[in-house]
Amino acid sequence: MSNAPTREHVASRPTTPAADPEIVATAYISNDAVNRRAGLNKREARKQKKAQQSLPTPDDTSSETETPAAKPPNNPPKARKARQAQNADTASIPQSLAVAMPPANPLPLLICSIGNPGPQYANTLHSAGHIVTTYIAGRKSYQPFTKGLSGLVSRPDNTTFSLSLLKGYSKTQGGPPEEDWTFWQSLSLMNVSGVGVKKAYAAWLAELRRRISPAQEGRLVIVHDELESALGKVTVRESGASARGHNGLKSCQQQLGSVKWWRVGVGIGRPDSRDPNVVSRYVLGKMRPQEMDGLERAAPAVVDALRMIAEK
Repeated sequence: MSNAPTREHVASRPTTPAADPEIVATAYISNDAVNRRAGLNKREARKQKKAQQSLPTPDDTSSETETPAAKPPNNPPKARKARQAQNADTASIPQSLAVAMPPANPLPLLICSIGNPGPQYANTLHSAGHIVTTYIAGRKSYQPFTKGLSGLVSRPDNTTFSLSLLKGYSKTQGGPPEEDWTFWQSLSLMNVSGVGVKKAYAAWLAELRRRISPAQEGRLVIVHDELESALGKVTVRESGASARGHNGLKSCQQQLGSVKWWRVGVGIGRPDSRDPNVVSRYVLGKMRPQEMDGLERAAPAVVDALRMIAEK
């Protein structure tokens, strides 16, 4: 297996695209700023005001006086509206997920998320890895998670459908995906998740070598919650780094032994108190909508981290 970068990589949490300043700033900017945005400096603004004041006033109200055409602004309303609509469409799909930018020779990845199984622990901060991998797989139009490799598996969906008058709809498999990623979710409790990860990695690697070649390499990545990081912050470390009290990572380190793998942590914040009971209630409590939103907004940074790990 080839060597990967040994330095710790920290990716900043992605933020929501800023609102259009054309809309937000108008209530707070000065008149000078308005003139500048319309393509006028202070001197030109005074000249225009003086010219308007010197125009003759018509004696006959029925007559018409032709006034000079106003200089069109640099950002006409139609152009602004078109740009705002375009920004709104782009913001609805994270750029890193909507546009595939794989490296030249990426290695296949088995991306394992660890957490706690069942509805009792669904949508809790301790299962942030499951939430992020489910979100990414859905946005990349992967197949739904189904049982496989001693857990739940989601693979690229390269199925295409064609219609003919004689045969009707027929289903075919397309070419290989741009990114050969397999998402896997643990079905065991967090503290013993290493057992399932070890089985899944062995089965996936054997399957990969049957499918491609006996010498094919692949990399194992574990996505997990990170209590000491701010909500949505993404960090990348190698397998030998300290588990920082995370029992799920400790289990993986014990079970995988000398296998080299990578960790992608997704920050979940932490309560003010370090009392174990308070921390337990925090990580196992159901998430609020803003916390779920924060984890989903971390997805583009997680995708970027996975692409970095896949590079040779």
